[in-house]
Amino acid sequence: MVQRFVALGALVLCFGFAAVAGADPQTPAPSPTPVDLPTLPPNSQIAPFVKMGIDLVTGIIKTQTLNARNAASGNVSYFKRFDMQVETSPNAYRAVHLHQGTVINPRGASIERGQRVAVSGIAQPDGSLDANVVTILQ
Repeated sequence: MVQRFVALGALVLCFGFAAVAGADPQTPAPSPTPVDLPTLPPNSQIAPFVKMGIDLVTGIIKTQTLNARNAASGNVSYFKRFDMQVETSPNAYRAVHLHQGTVINPRGASIERGQRVAVSGIAQPDGSLDANVVTILQ
């Protein structure tokens, strides 16, 4: 009885492998077509003032992006010793880590849950913020 079961199982496996080996390989998914963005023609001359204006706007955008990454403001939803959580918008939270030497303005004030704060510091790879300055807003 066991020999028949083993033989039947081996026969089924052989047919299964043969079916898989003889099957047509699947064609890979087509790669997405690139989006054509508007650009200037390669031989066009840009006036120096236009180039200066473009560079100025690009610099402002990069600075604002960097500042947004290294700052947060909102209501304190959690605070305990050196860990704080700030609700930046409804249902959006940012973890903030304080350290020895973090400046809390106004000086001498203590952070409490529900206060509105502005935090600046250094962004971390996990999305949290190492705070250098915490300002309690009125």
